[in-house]
Amino acid sequence: MNEEDKQALIQRFNIKIGDDINNLANAYELENEYVEKRDKLQNSLQAKNTEVPTKVKSSIDKAKKKPAQIAELKEKNEKLQNKLDQFLVKTEPLRDELNKRFAAINKLVKVQSYLKTYIEVEDLCRQLSNCNEDEQSVLLFGALKELCLQYQDGHRGSYFKEYTHYWHNILKDKLTKQYEDVLKLLKWPVVMRPDMSPLPKDVMVKFHNLTKFLFLIEEPDDEQARIQSGDFSLAENPCLPVKVLLRPLKKRFTFHFTGSRQTARIDRPEWFLTQTLTWIKDHQGFVRTHVQPVADKLQLRHVRTVDEFNAGLISFAAERLHTVLGMYNAHGVKEKRADMDAAFAHAVDEALGFHRELVLITGHEVNSVLSVLTKAEIFVRWLSVEKKYALSKMDETIDTESWIEPVAGGMGSAVGSVLWVPRGADWFMSLLKTIEDRYAVLPQPGHRLQFLELQLELVEEWRVRLTQLLSAALGVLPPAAFLAGAGPDPVTAVVNAAHHARTGLLQWAHCLHYLQLHYYRRQFQHFTQQQHHDESGSASSSDAESDESDSDGDDEKEKTDDDALSLKDVEQKAKNQAIDEVMRRNSMLPELSQFDITSPIANLAVTEPLSNDDSEEAGVFAEAPALLARLRDAGLTALAEHALLEFRAAMRDYRRQKWHAMLVVEEIALCVSTPLCAPLSALCTRMNNATAKLAPVLAVRFRSFLAESVDQYIFEEVVLESWFNTGGTIQFTHDVKRNLVPAFAPPNKSASQTNLLPKLLESCVLLNMEYDEARRLRSVLRAQPGAGAGAGAAALRARGVRHVAAPRALRVLDQRTDLGDAPQRSVMDLF
Repeated sequence: MNEEDKQALIQRFNIKIGDDINNLANAYELENEYVEKRDKLQNSLQAKNTEVPTKVKSSIDKAKKKPAQIAELKEKNEKLQNKLDQFLVKTEPLRDELNKRFAAINKLVKVQSYLKTYIEVEDLCRQLSNCNEDEQSVLLFGALKELCLQYQDGHRGSYFKEYTHYWHNILKDKLTKQYEDVLKLLKWPVVMRPDMSPLPKDVMVKFHNLTKFLFLIEEPDDEQARIQSGDFSLAENPCLPVKVLLRPLKKRFTFHFTGSRQTARIDRPEWFLTQTLTWIKDHQGFVRTHVQPVADKLQLRHVRTVDEFNAGLISFAAERLHTVLGMYNAHGVKEKRADMDAAFAHAVDEALGFHRELVLITGHEVNSVLSVLTKAEIFVRWLSVEKKYALSKMDETIDTESWIEPVAGGMGSAVGSVLWVPRGADWFMSLLKTIEDRYAVLPQPGHRLQFLELQLELVEEWRVRLTQLLSAALGVLPPAAFLAGAGPDPVTAVVNAAHHARTGLLQWAHCLHYLQLHYYRRQFQHFTQQQHHDESGSASSSDAESDESDSDGDDEKEKTDDDALSLKDVEQKAKNQAIDEVMRRNSMLPELSQFDITSPIANLAVTEPLSNDDSEEAGVFAEAPALLARLRDAGLTALAEHALLEFRAAMRDYRRQKWHAMLVVEEIALCVSTPLCAPLSALCTRMNNATAKLAPVLAVRFRSFLAESVDQYIFEEVVLESWFNTGGTIQFTHDVKRNLVPAFAPPNKSASQTNLLPKLLESCVLLNMEYDEARRLRSVLRAQPGAGAGAGAAALRARGVRHVAAPRALRVLDQRTDLGDAPQRSVMDLF
């Protein structure tokens, strides 16, 4: 038994028995059934049974008769085949003659049908000539259109098309004249007034009928072109009723805004743009209410009368705008160049404003005006004018002394935030944002990328000017700078401006607009490389000599073409990647618990980004944020060096204090060391005045840098170079913990919450350590002189010393007078 029979038997058992193993009634029935079958088979095989020989004998007799029957059938088949061959040979001439006659008959039938179509067309034309009713004429013309659509090939198609066009012109002229008369009764173009009376009913009925007739006499070519294009942004082929509705408006537009009339001044493009918007507002409701329903009843799904009507009006304005901008671009007189640039910029502004208003009115994008602005010569002029005015305004802003005055940082500033953004920096970021708003509506990403390059050029120009300002300000920085709470300072203004620009660029890099440009640039570069690879592959395959190499080259080219993308696919892929990136960033927002709610409110628009990887975070802005960060850090370093220069010079007396010979004073009577008062006071004054003018993030960084420098300087010049007795240790600890540490603590935190002077604090730990513990620690450090992670380093970490290396910690302990090997002699030698 094979496997299939076994599976079939098992399945039959499962079906017969069921899923209840406790119910064996079905099993008994199955057993009885198979027992009966077995007995029956055994009986049939018994030798005593007389049926078996009888059946076998009859089967053998039948088998012996079969060969004779087969031979007889073969003989009959051969006779019939011979008769058939003889009949085909005999009737072949007759069949050939019949085929010729049937072919001639079919040809005559086709000629007759062909001539009937001409007769049908002539009959329709005769009826059209004799028909005086508009509705009947339209129905006859519809039949003529159907014939024209049915027969489009050969001379007959051309003949029918000419007839259709001929009668279309006749009916169009006739119905258009009636349509214009009705429009005059409706006082078209409409002038919106609050006291307008309702339209006459009989006139509206006639208007609807004529609109229907105009739809029905549309030529087949016009219908097909409109169905295939599906885009009415350029008003290339509107439907016939819309064409008639646009005629009087086009006459008015031509009369008022072309020629030598006062309203046609090229320096006032807002006049014809505003009039176009007014006409759209006044008339699109009428078209939507009275024209589009007629098309819907006729089931003309491809007809959108409102869009076609609006696109027709917009095409008038776009054509006039193209003429105006072309005239501005053609003027090359140097003395009038500035005036031409101003007029050109004004026209571009008005065109962009017209587009924004148009989107609000129509509810969707119409790119006729934008296509004018993106013409090659006009677009290049637009970029040059944008750059010219931006650089001019940049120089004008920086030349004024008020550019360093702090402002609230734009629309994103928090209420009550510290004012630190320079006026010039706020203006510059507003300039970049304005440029973005102007070019963001352009439909082609390639044009947007060119404006992005302009933005990057302006950012670089801004950085260069800030660098020049920083160098000039540092060159004339007086020694007493930041000692008085004067007004804004050029150095801090440059630092804040660089930080503001950098942070703004990093935040913009994460928005959808710039992410889309970033991914589009990458996809376009890949697309260009792919195209170059395809050209190289096709060239190499064409130069191949052998058939095998040709076949392999063709297969490779086909594979490359499958993997290649079109420009439209590249743009769509960039959009999808940008949307995915925005969603990913939104899903990774940090928890509120990660923020310190006790810190002062900063400008929300210019806070420090969470990530420090500028190369990845900058996105489309590339290295611009990194260069601004370098400028910012250079300014902070120069500020810190200026503040520390006088501090180090004034610390000479403090370094020379006799820390080994000071008397022990009670803690309540301690005060800051006299030599430390003046330098610390001057440094704190400079630090507070500088941080008050810096951004909150930069103020923290500046304070930390000063604290680190002071910590390193005092540790090296005082702690490592002086011996300390008990009195000196107490005084030094008081200077550090009660004066130096609070001086550098942020305003929103207490001194105990900060660790800005780690080396000085750990030095105080070593100096104030108990005698026995200090000796044990010194023994461990002497046994492990290295600075690695040995027993000495572990012992220091156990006592909270992590920033002072083991050799220096040993040196500090050795300079305690109570731990010296010969303390009396060593101390006396110091006097």
